[in-house]
Amino acid sequence: MKHLIKIQLLFLLLTLSSCAQKNSSESGKVDTYENVKSQLKGTEVEKLNPKANIEELDMEVNNGGFNQYFINSGQNCYETLKALKKNGKVETAKLLESAINLINPNHISENDLIEKLRKREVEELYDDKIDAELNKLDDEFYKYKDGSLTVE
Repeated sequence: MKHLIKIQLLFLLLTLSSCAQKNSSESGKVDTYENVKSQLKGTEVEKLNPKANIEELDMEVNNGGFNQYFINSGQNCYETLKALKKNGKVETAKLLESAINLINPNHISENDLIEKLRKREVEELYDDKIDAELNKLDDEFYKYKDGSLTVE
């Protein structure tokens, strides 16, 4: 019986030791939205020619809001805005345009904003007040006033 208790205690100690090691090795992992933002800030998105991508807008906003869209795919925002207008998605275009204006309060040029987005240097994306306003736009986006954004 004592042998069984010793084995159980040994198993418990090994399990606890393993958990402690796992937690210490995972401490560097991203676990919150704030950590994600701080880790992405200053890193660059691959420089590509901006292209319209309505499906990308739809996917990113549905996954993490306009903030995520701008962080991951923002360099395409102006081309996507043009495509939304061309395809008659007027309400969605207004939302995207409002979001662009929120993150570009100084009205820098399209090219300059695209470059700042690519380099993840748009400080407004890390501002809580602007994030709250973007969240309001997210809520409007989810209503799909223009219907489906993707061709079915």
